[in-house]
Amino acid sequence: MSTDERTPLRSSRQPDENHEDDTYLPPRGVIHPSEQGKWTRIFYLTLLWLFVILVVSLTIWGIKYSSQ
Repeated sequence: MSTDERTPLRSSRQPDENHEDDTYLPPRGVIHPSEQGKWTRIFYLTLLWLFVILVVSLTIWGIKYSSQ
């Protein structure tokens, strides 16, 4: 008995993906979707509003104290 007869080559092995599994589970991303996009949007909107408030407050402060 040669070595080739006892163990098949790796390239000739067939994956066991063809059989149906009764305990199929969907990917974790489907069951528990990520909220990263939601938090990123909130973060950027907060930064935008802080910038707008800063510009408005500095403009008002500049107008108030430049006229003296």
